[in-house]
Amino acid sequence: MIRWAIIGSGGIAERFADDFQYVQDAELAGVYSRRIESAQKFAARHGLARSYASLDELLEAGLDAVYIATPHIEHPAYAIACLQAGLAVLSEKPAAPNLAQLESVLAVAEQHKVLFMEAMKPAFYPLYRQIKTLLGDGAIGEVNFVDAGFSYLFGDRTHKVFDPAQAGGSLLDIGIYPAFLACDLLGPALQVKALLDIGISGVDEMATVSARHAHGMSNFFCGMRSASDGRAVIGGSKGHLVIEGKWWNPCKALLVRESGVSDILSAAYLGDGLCHETQHFTNLLRDGKIQSDIMRFDLSRAMIRTLDMARADSDMRFPFE
Repeated sequence: MIRWAIIGSGGIAERFADDFQYVQDAELAGVYSRRIESAQKFAARHGLARSYASLDELLEAGLDAVYIATPHIEHPAYAIACLQAGLAVLSEKPAAPNLAQLESVLAVAEQHKVLFMEAMKPAFYPLYRQIKTLLGDGAIGEVNFVDAGFSYLFGDRTHKVFDPAQAGGSLLDIGIYPAFLACDLLGPALQVKALLDIGISGVDEMATVSARHAHGMSNFFCGMRSASDGRAVIGGSKGHLVIEGKWWNPCKALLVRESGVSDILSAAYLGDGLCHETQHFTNLLRDGKIQSDIMRFDLSRAMIRTLDMARADSDMRFPFE
């Protein structure tokens, strides 16, 4: 039985806890938040045995794994503290606000030989695993193009996503999703051109990114001022594939071959979909692994480096950089 705790008590932590019912051979034992009252209420809502009064108390509780669900800027420090204490870490995306900070986390994971993985839920959905197999088998030939993205309406300008000191902005909040898709299918970005609409708070509120990768080209967009369900198009030398609807929660796709023959692909997912990455991570930990073969360190590096390059192309820096 793998014993878990959550660091953070916000919306994504709630969804993680709700989905934990689908994770086998694992127990969600407790939660830590900077405000003990928030942790206590969270523990009561989800039937957890403990609400830790401090991070040290969590680190000394005999746990196996933690899920970090705090603001972006806090991910690296919490990850490093847990890894140094021997706790496996599943860190909410982005694992770090830039490549330099991610490298610091990965160095500690490798030094202490403790499992670390960035949480990127689309990678573990049953349909995406099916798509990866089909693409690997040459269903659309050589994959050479990805077009994806989505945006949402966010009216609360006091939220952390509008705070540059907390690594806010649409790129890190949701742009990391299409960056994942592009880098997972096309390899690391070699050249990036970006247009960022910087709001009065100093973060990107809308962004479009074009990139040349090791194995093709990608376009993606993200934003916090426009509503879009989005879809993803994956192009190849012998056809293309469209992930329909909310592609980051993939459940339906259309595969169109060069011959004109089309196949409809579908696969259900459990709960809110977060349980699939959690189950994968739990299995890795039980098997003594220190890195995922799906969300590899080099993939996390490629994703955040793409976003670093996009911000650099528009001369956008965070105050802590």
